[in-house]
Amino acid sequence: MVTAHQRALEQDDRRLALLCKALSHPVRVQILRYVLRHPGCIVNQIVLHMPEDGPHAQSTISQHLRVLREAGLLETYDDGAAVCHYVNPDSLVWLREYLEQL
Repeated sequence: MVTAHQRALEQDDRRLALLCKALSHPVRVQILRYVLRHPGCIVNQIVLHMPEDGPHAQSTISQHLRVLREAGLLETYDDGAAVCHYVNPDSLVWLREYLEQL
């Protein structure tokens, strides 16, 4: 029989895997770092600040943003026609604390 503690650990392990998968691409790490330093930024700002050798197509950046949002690392809000991005601090705190427990 699976205990509640074991179920909670399995759920945490799945969450960790999802976060690690989202961070497994260097561009997504760069995006997360940029949004962390520039909360409320929009896709065009992110595109403009990608490294010279990085992707510059808005559609590519949008796909990476979607992965980060689905993992819970980014949140958005609408500001008129613009979609603004910010880092979900709870996810980063959880990730840091969970990794320290491994």
